[in-house]
Amino acid sequence: MHAISMLAEFGRTARIGPVGCGASLPDMAEVLGPPFVGDRVYEDRRWPRWFGYGSLQLVVCRCRLVTQVILPVWAGKVTVPNAGTDALVSCPSDVTYSRLTAALDSSGNTGRTWSLVQDTPGQCTVEIEADGIRTAFVFVTVEDYDEPPLADPKLYKVVSSAFHDCPPVTPGHEDEATRPRC
Repeated sequence: MHAISMLAEFGRTARIGPVGCGASLPDMAEVLGPPFVGDRVYEDRRWPRWFGYGSLQLVVCRCRLVTQVILPVWAGKVTVPNAGTDALVSCPSDVTYSRLTAALDSSGNTGRTWSLVQDTPGQCTVEIEADGIRTAFVFVTVEDYDEPPLADPKLYKVVSSAFHDCPPVTPGHEDEATRPRC
């Protein structure tokens, strides 16, 4: 597996296999096995919580839907689920701006457009939005803040986000809403 093709597909579909915003954690666990269970996102609230598969970090709402997928690629390697199995596969993640945008252009990204946003010094972001899901590819434009800009920015992380209205917790089910189900 090559990171660039996986990331172009992520930009096109907002999914890596069955993992994506709006996906049900129990449904993913049936296909991929149980995720690793992380902590609360906010110390003073029970939900949302962190879960994950390999390098994929998932923010999951109390209704067990994924609201955010984060894929850090800065370490030079990513590990993601192999769809249809509970195995994880790894690949190098040395992706540059020019390689990713070329892959996005040729990925059959019909109906979806991407745009470049430069809102933070030392970073630029390629954003794709479709069907209420925003996927941001965040690049660093300098190796170190006292060095000149890179000729071809390097991918640092990918963040896919979607928000929803969670159904209210009914009386008697509040304890159930505090336990991860996987």
